[in-house]
Amino acid sequence: MGSYIGFYAILPALFASNPFLIGLAMVSRSLAWVPATMFGFLGLLAYLRARKRQSDVVAASGNARPLRREHTIRVVPSPSPVVNRNPEAKDRIDEALSVLRQKTAPAKPTEWSLDALKQLEWKRFEMLCVWYYEALDFTVKTVSHGADGGIDATLYKDGLSAPIAVVQCKAWRSRVKVEPVRALGGVMHSKQVKRGVFWSLAGYIGQPVQTYAAEAGIQLLDGAGIVERIRALDQYKQATLLAQAFKGDYWTPTCAACGVKMVERQGKDSSFWGCRNYPKCRVKIARAANLV
Repeated sequence: MGSYIGFYAILPALFASNPFLIGLAMVSRSLAWVPATMFGFLGLLAYLRARKRQSDVVAASGNARPLRREHTIRVVPSPSPVVNRNPEAKDRIDEALSVLRQKTAPAKPTEWSLDALKQLEWKRFEMLCVWYYEALDFTVKTVSHGADGGIDATLYKDGLSAPIAVVQCKAWRSRVKVEPVRALGGVMHSKQVKRGVFWSLAGYIGQPVQTYAAEAGIQLLDGAGIVERIRALDQYKQATLLAQAFKGDYWTPTCAACGVKMVERQGKDSSFWGCRNYPKCRVKIARAANLV
């Protein structure tokens, strides 16, 4: 239509004022149908070709759908990767994401069970150990963070300067082998303590663990055994322990080096827990294993 109007009306109007081009204007008007017919024919071919292509696609998919115009989105790749030049802004984003994810935290347990115990992050699990022995009227000394020297708690009785027992806690998802238990035995020997207690949420693997523990005077407690001993307390102490253990953020891991709550970060392949003091502290924990 555009070519027809151009050759039939616009060009003759432009050439009409020139006596030398008036003949060309008459030819243009008489042949205006030629380019219009040519473009119309090409448009018809394009339409038939598109319809045939659509029919082939429908036949291949087995769905008889009417021909319709599809909108195509063109994705233009960025010429260069986007670089975050503000690490503080990234930290704020990571912390904000952690706060949002806290809204999907598991509901607080109303009684002691193995499932409830598994919800505790590793540091809260250790603190539960401390609170449990305090409920038994022991005086407990701990290391707040950093290297624990092979033990997590030292138990004293009132009036005695020498420790009664040493305790090691592991909230690992995998069962404990004999090596960590032997390490606890070595600490007992160096401190001249005759009793040891090992808390392992996932339990123990292999007969050597049981054999060595019996010889060294180490009591082995797994998750079920811990829950059984907590339930043996009176109702008031059970409720107090439950309130202490599940107060505030009890699921986000604590940095073993800094003693602060970690934040969730996104790596190349998966997310992980990282210390909020990064890059000064580079401690990190795999997201799937928030108990260490």
